Amino acid sequence: MKHSLGTAAIATGKSKTTIHRAIKSGKLSAFKNDDGAFEIDPSELHRVFEPVTHGVTGNTTMEQSVTPDVTALLAQENDFLRLQLEREREFNRDLQAMLKNESEERRKLTALITHQTETPSTAKKTNSLFNRIFKNDFT
Repeated sequence: MKHSLGTAAIATGKSKTTIHRAIKSGKLSAFKNDDGAFEIDPSELHRVFEPVTHGVTGNTTMEQSVTPDVTALLAQENDFLRLQLEREREFNRDLQAMLKNESEERRKLTALITHQTETPSTAKKTNSLFNRIFKNDFT
């Protein structure tokens, strides 16, 4: 009994697309029936793709051992991200301290500039007004 594309996929554990690609590339020979569906000889199918055995075999344990230990990788990545987060927090603390210092310095300079510009002009006005009022008294 010949396989259709769907039964060939089940028999090999591959997708229909993979089997169709093998047919198009010439790796696997197949014929189209009158309906336009592929007919694949089982011996030809298993020449290219390994058959899937149903039931529990040693393959499941092999697949589990091949799978990388994700927990160890995630723990390592977690440690790296914690270190990076701590560095970012320290950097933010430094920036906040610098910003605070700059703000204090700006306030001091602003007060100094404001005080210097007000003092001479106020002193002139006061002195000038003082001289006008008491001009005759002191001369």
